[in-house]
Amino acid sequence: MKETDQKIARLEKMIGGISRNNDEFCEEYFVNAFKENPTFLGEKYDKVIDKLKPYPAVIDDEYDLVLHNGNTAVLIEMKYKANIEDVGKIFSKSHSYRANYPMFKNYKIYLCLASFRFPAKVRERAAEEGIVLIEQRGEKIEVISEKLKTW
Repeated sequence: MKETDQKIARLEKMIGGISRNNDEFCEEYFVNAFKENPTFLGEKYDKVIDKLKPYPAVIDDEYDLVLHNGNTAVLIEMKYKANIEDVGKIFSKSHSYRANYPMFKNYKIYLCLASFRFPAKVRERAAEEGIVLIEQRGEKIEVISEKLKTW
C-alpha cells in the first residue's frame, strides 16, 4: 500500500508540473504578443504589465496581464484551456482592481479571458456577460467581443 501511495504521489507531482508548464507557456505567448503589439480593440496602450500583484493590497488578487492607456485598463486572465468557472471568476477582477488602484477609478475597464481553447459553453457565457475572449489563431491573436461591456 505504501509503495502505491508513493507512486500516486509521484504521478500527481508530474501531472501538476505538466499543467503548470502549459499555463506558463500560455501566459508567455499572450504576454509576448501584447508586448510586441500593444493594441486592443483598435486602441494603442502605453503600458503592458504582466503578473501584477498589488502591495499593499486592499483586496488580495493578482492580474495576469494588464494594459493601460490614458483612460482604459484591460484586465486579461490567461488560461491554457478556459472553463466555464473562469468566466464567473473574472468579474471580481474589476472590483478588486478599482479597490487596489483607486487612481484608476474613472478608467473604463475591459475584462478579458485569453486561452488556447474555448469550449462552446465558455464562448456562449462570455458573449452573454460581455467578456472579451482572446485566442491564438496561428501566429496571431484574435479578439472576440460580441456584446462588449466595460466596467
